[in-house]
Amino acid sequence: MKGLAYFLMVLLPVVIIGSTVYLTRNWVPTSVGTIITWLIAWLVSMILVTILYLLLIYRPNALRHKAAKTAEQNKNNEEGQH
Repeated sequence: MKGLAYFLMVLLPVVIIGSTVYLTRNWVPTSVGTIITWLIAWLVSMILVTILYLLLIYRPNALRHKAAKTAEQNKNNEEGQH
């Protein structure tokens, strides 16, 4: 799962920014429209990468916390039965 997240963190910006540059290849590079379009593509890419990175951090920690909490509850239940 981690490998997929890292792969997507690289692939999504490459596809988004690459396709934006390809679609705007005939535009004047110094025009305001081109610069704003490239900026929007970059911002969307970085937001997606940030979300993927935060999920990569949060999900394993949440699963680990849930497993530890379940183990603690099981331990408390066993102690209560004896």
